[in-house]
Amino acid sequence: MRTEKKKRLRRLYFRTLFITLGILVAMMLLAYGVFSYLLGGLNRTTLDESKLSIHTGLSQNNEKITNIALFGLDSRNHDYVGRSDAILIASINGKTGQVKLVSVARDTYVTVPGYGRTKINHAYAYGGAELAIQTLNENFRLDITDYVSVNFDSLATVIDEMGGIDLEITEEERYQINAYLLEGEPLRESGLVHLNGPQAVSYARIRKIDSDAMRGQRQRNVLECLFEKAKAINPLEYPSYIRKFAPLVETSLTNEEILQLAAVGASGKVTLQEDGFPNAYIYSEGQTIGGVWYYVYDLDQAADMLHDFLYEDIPFSQYGKPEENAADGEMVESE
Repeated sequence: MRTEKKKRLRRLYFRTLFITLGILVAMMLLAYGVFSYLLGGLNRTTLDESKLSIHTGLSQNNEKITNIALFGLDSRNHDYVGRSDAILIASINGKTGQVKLVSVARDTYVTVPGYGRTKINHAYAYGGAELAIQTLNENFRLDITDYVSVNFDSLATVIDEMGGIDLEITEEERYQINAYLLEGEPLRESGLVHLNGPQAVSYARIRKIDSDAMRGQRQRNVLECLFEKAKAINPLEYPSYIRKFAPLVETSLTNEEILQLAAVGASGKVTLQEDGFPNAYIYSEGQTIGGVWYYVYDLDQAADMLHDFLYEDIPFSQYGKPEENAADGEMVESE
């Protein structure tokens, strides 16, 4: 009798276990189905990784680091063919939640495979995201395999949907914002002001009053504001934002990869550090070559600085300095 009772309990245990596992699997499949539906509007592309000139072995001690190219295009009306006037490398550490954002000036003098020496932003116009990523990988010895692109119209829409951003604006910047504003109300005052989407995009494109390096800094300022806003969003609102923004973006990331990155963002431990090329820690100069103006700097040194920053957590300001002084460096970080 006791043996029979044990058998019944064992059968009940396994039956309950299988039912519970079945329910969990069904819930996971349902959740994934909902997630796939929300991302259904994404403009998705597939890259041929054999053409990306990927430098392997960079993440041997940092397997959780993923580098993604971000391109802001000078096309409009949701057209993803154009020059990449904003070029950034987003590096995400899935273990620590650390995000690093590095901009590369659009006028940087590089070798574009198949086209010779020219501006880095021409690569996207010549061969789309595939050639643009190959150009980044070859010139900066990187391992980028994926990208996200938005055009100026899309970025303005995203910023408006996020409620605009607050930035400190000089009077010179205010004048430039209004001079090149594509649509909407002009900015009436300087100082700490609230920018809508078109105003923020116009701000991100300013370079005539200073340099392309400062333009990169402005682009990072805009993204940092959006980063902080995204961190403050109620998780219950994520689905509506995903559904709104998906059609505005072109990417090679799969649903599974996006889900992994989303998990990092949902961890609550995400921080942001940012910098760009050129900068105060690498010699650079403007040169007119063949009648065209370029930013010229040592790309080998830039690649070394970038690797130290992304993989060794050494900020640009501490590049080449003794290790014991590295802790005294300055980093732009958002908690």
